[in-house]
Amino acid sequence: MKRLIAATLFAAPLLGASLPALAAPVNLVTNGGFESTTVSSGTWVIVNSAAGWTVGPQGLEIRNNVAGSALSGSNFAELDTTTNSWISQIINTVLGTTYTLTFNYAARPDNQGANSNGLNWSIGNLSGTVGQDTNTAWQTFTTTFIGTGNGMTLRFGSIGRSDGYGTSLDDISITAAGGASTGAAAIPEPESVALLMAGLGAMGLVLRRRKAGQGKA
Repeated sequence: MKRLIAATLFAAPLLGASLPALAAPVNLVTNGGFESTTVSSGTWVIVNSAAGWTVGPQGLEIRNNVAGSALSGSNFAELDTTTNSWISQIINTVLGTTYTLTFNYAARPDNQGANSNGLNWSIGNLSGTVGQDTNTAWQTFTTTFIGTGNGMTLRFGSIGRSDGYGTSLDDISITAAGGASTGAAAIPEPESVALLMAGLGAMGLVLRRRKAGQGKA
């Protein structure tokens, strides 16, 4: 009996080690918080390029603690620079996998009214508009879409009056259902499988010896 208990205790952690850990959600959007551009606190810049993004001809405004503050990190963006602009990024997807798009938006504290504000967004053939209001608190938008198996274009554009006072944008993410970047299940490492088989073999050997011992007079 003691040997059986010892073998069981030996195999238990191997069983745990062989099970795949639940993967943390992987954000497929590069530079979704616009943190790759160095911007000093209390200042803003208009750039023609940013890591991960294709930037429209009117540029991308990135601010740090001016005309509002970031939802997280230091930087956040606006697409009405001196006039309405846009950004886009190609997201690689797996055919049939469900993805969740999430982003956050807010009106500037010095906004010029609902007619001045708003963003349009699209991913593949799915699209919509947000932010045509004067709400200066960060709001979260979430939707889901199905991967086509090809690169899908994620795009944001400023709408409303082109006056340099557009809607702020921050923390853009796309994650696959279940948290995996491809929707594929994790596979146990070969070493873990080998250890598991060894542990089960040890348990079987102890059981056989125990039965053989019980058969003796």
